[in-house]
Amino acid sequence: MKKALVVLLIALCLVPLFAQAVTEAKSENDDLRIISLAPNVTEIIYALGAGDQLVGRTDYCNYPEEALAITSIGTLWEPNLETILSLNADIAIASSIVDPSFIESINKAGITAYQFYEEESLEGTYSLIMNVAIAICREDKGTEIVDSLQKRIDAVSTKTATIPADQRKSTIYIISYGDWGDYAATGETYLNDVIEAAGGINAAKDGQYWSISKELLLAQDPDVILLGAYSYTDPAYEIANFRSLEPYSQLTASKTGNVLTINGDAAERQGVRTADTVEEIARILYPELF
Repeated sequence: MKKALVVLLIALCLVPLFAQAVTEAKSENDDLRIISLAPNVTEIIYALGAGDQLVGRTDYCNYPEEALAITSIGTLWEPNLETILSLNADIAIASSIVDPSFIESINKAGITAYQFYEEESLEGTYSLIMNVAIAICREDKGTEIVDSLQKRIDAVSTKTATIPADQRKSTIYIISYGDWGDYAATGETYLNDVIEAAGGINAAKDGQYWSISKELLLAQDPDVILLGAYSYTDPAYEIANFRSLEPYSQLTASKTGNVLTINGDAAERQGVRTADTVEEIARILYPELF
């Protein structure tokens, strides 16, 4: 995995667990010009039906595909203020990784700026969607999206609830491994909720702040290991590489071929594709139910 992207992901994960709106929206019409400062925010904006109002996005906003045609304002940790100001935007919506002083600079320039710090949970995911929806005056659509996500996730949980406790599969979603350090979706993350909603037992639950020791991983020896697959990686290579490296090769999942990939962007971006991830993990763990 590329080191810069691993560092970015860990930085995104290690954030305060609360929500904060920096300012109030100043318009209530469909003419808002919007800048997104995070990939999950971009996805939410499109899902809300406001993609045609998006005038700026980050280098990492690659979904949906039409977002790639929007002007990039730089990276999440180094957005370009000059580019942002040139886009004549009304609103900018940021994730936690953006320096608050940069948000202040946007505000001083006359652009209404929001920065959301969301709880690492499914409830936090729903709150994030609603906060963005309210910021761009799409509250009704936001409610519709949240209701749909909840129904889909509840449908999965209802099915997996029939599985006896002693037959539930343990799994782990690994963010990085080997030279880049051992990071996984630990117990205080929203992906822990995702795994449990899918009927799985999170083998990394006892880790902290997305970090898991090799000793804990070997001791838990999960039934299924999940790796993120991205546009810039080769899933087959990642699986083979993980299974061949020590000490990961000692894991039962490595020996039995139960190291698999899921859509890493959908999994790691807290937002409108969270239900997709719950369904994908459930299908992997319990194909007989889905």
